[in-house]
Amino acid sequence: MRKISVFAFAMIFAACQSQSGENGSFGMYTADCEAIDYEDEMPVMASAKAAPMMRNSMAAGGQLEDAVEQDVTQRKLIKNGSMTLVVDNLEQTRNDVVGLIEKHGGYVSNEQYSNWEHSSSYNLTVRIPCGNFDSFVADVEAGKGKIESKSMYINDVTAEYIDLETRLNTKRSYLERYKQLLKSAKSVQEIVSIEDKIRSLEEEIDSTVGRLKYLTNQVEYSTLHLNIRHDDANFDPHHPDHGQGFWLRFSQSLSSGMRGLVDFAFFLVRIWPAWIIILLVLGVIRRAKRKNDD
Repeated sequence: MRKISVFAFAMIFAACQSQSGENGSFGMYTADCEAIDYEDEMPVMASAKAAPMMRNSMAAGGQLEDAVEQDVTQRKLIKNGSMTLVVDNLEQTRNDVVGLIEKHGGYVSNEQYSNWEHSSSYNLTVRIPCGNFDSFVADVEAGKGKIESKSMYINDVTAEYIDLETRLNTKRSYLERYKQLLKSAKSVQEIVSIEDKIRSLEEEIDSTVGRLKYLTNQVEYSTLHLNIRHDDANFDPHHPDHGQGFWLRFSQSLSSGMRGLVDFAFFLVRIWPAWIIILLVLGVIRRAKRKNDD
């Protein structure tokens, strides 16, 4: 009985060896399984890795959309305009407009007064914070007076503003690099060359900063050229006292003729050398004529 058990065990062992020989080896089989398991897990692992990447991509896309929207809402717009207002009471209207300017947080950067024979006017250059510009114009329109002309225009300087900021950052970066190079320069020629580059970059940076400040001021404060005019309702251009009468034109003509006569007399005095030459020529001609008569 024991022999049969040993023989059966030997047969089973031989069968297992044969199966393992057909498949290569136990180790290879195990490796193949592990390979199959690894390949089966690849899609799962790829999906697990791709999910955060997709979330990051979607988040980046959302940030990009937010940035674009923010750029659109923060565009650099210069809003200017001009208006002509015809009024009955010039001084009162001018004071009212100044009150509106102070109310909306603005100021008058330039003011000129003109007084003609038939009209008088104030020319105001008004600077108003951009957010209050439309309401200020509306208040002026709602006041007393007739709007003779009005024009509004907007200049979008966003592209120029972004370009200047980009150039400014680049130049500042180069400036820092040149300053670091200056510390490690060994020869006088290198020092002079680097200092020239630094000086040139600093001048360009100052110019760019100045332009940015100017654009920022133009964006933050809108400009309105306001002309407030009062016309004389009793003015008659054909009336003698209003510059178009006969006697006034006659006296002006006499004055103009007198000035012309004086100018002509001075002209004759100025060409005195020509008179001497003419007299000498006439004397020669007279002598020649006398000899021919003799």
